[in-house]
Amino acid sequence: MKVLVTAHRPDETEIFERVNQKYHYELTFQTEQLTEENLELARGCEALCINAGCHVTEQFARRLKEMGVRYILTRAAGKDHLDLEAIQKYGLRSANVPAYSPSAISEHTILLLLAVLRKLKTQLRRIEDQYFFITGLRGREIHDMTIGVIGTGRIGSRTIKDLSGFGCSLLACDQYPNAETAKLARYVEREELLKSSDAVILHCPMTAENYHLIGEEALGRMKEGAILVNTARGELVDTWAVCEALKRGRLSGFAMDVYEHEGLTQRKDYRGKELDDLLLKELLSMDNVIFTSHTAFYTDEAISSIIETTLANLNEWETTGKCQNETR
Repeated sequence: MKVLVTAHRPDETEIFERVNQKYHYELTFQTEQLTEENLELARGCEALCINAGCHVTEQFARRLKEMGVRYILTRAAGKDHLDLEAIQKYGLRSANVPAYSPSAISEHTILLLLAVLRKLKTQLRRIEDQYFFITGLRGREIHDMTIGVIGTGRIGSRTIKDLSGFGCSLLACDQYPNAETAKLARYVEREELLKSSDAVILHCPMTAENYHLIGEEALGRMKEGAILVNTARGELVDTWAVCEALKRGRLSGFAMDVYEHEGLTQRKDYRGKELDDLLLKELLSMDNVIFTSHTAFYTDEAISSIIETTLANLNEWETTGKCQNETR
């Protein structure tokens, strides 16, 4: 079977080829993101391997069907970039990677929280300028804090487990509480979590109901001087409202690995160029804002797991006609 792998990074080639020794698919690698404009790249392929940056719309799905594509494999946990109704309408099958390495996201989340608490951005800038005074660099310790985690699926539960080693008080909020997580954190309603937490961490999925979950109203309920960390989905946060809260001192820090307008800059080279996104530009100018460009997932272990699950999804369809990770 011919499989087109889009948005491919050269450092993934060895992993794809190693995993593919079990399946012997005909893999074609394309570094470009697949779009409506270059969709002809998929012609002649039965399976399409994409990432979350590829938005499969109804028109997209219809054209894929016309080209003979049967399977859409997304190398992502989220499904909000897939029009599932359209995929089903045109008789396509799609699958995701619901879990790859919760530790990768959890560790990066705690890294971002610590970077804000210990004013790492300011510290690094001062060292680069050879300015070695410590005035203004006094940080905070996690063990003295109350940290609230919204979303306790695989990743959120792992973050709570990892944070429990710091000795902090932990609050959790989820529609479906996890019994093991309840041993480490106290489940509360979202309003209480926002009001009581020194730091709020987002690990919830992006749904219509969760769009701008943290906006002006939620920020008004948060503890004065709290920190917000988002390593889930950019659209969970009303970034303009967060920027205003930072300027007013309502928030003392903001760390994000995802950004609601990241399509403007993600995986692009702006060196020596003016940043068009004025909101992001303003955030990046703030010492209490830490931004990493959607790299929380990007570890050796996670990439291997993602690729293994992606090709296993295709093999399940081929051998059984079903796939446990099929998106619905």
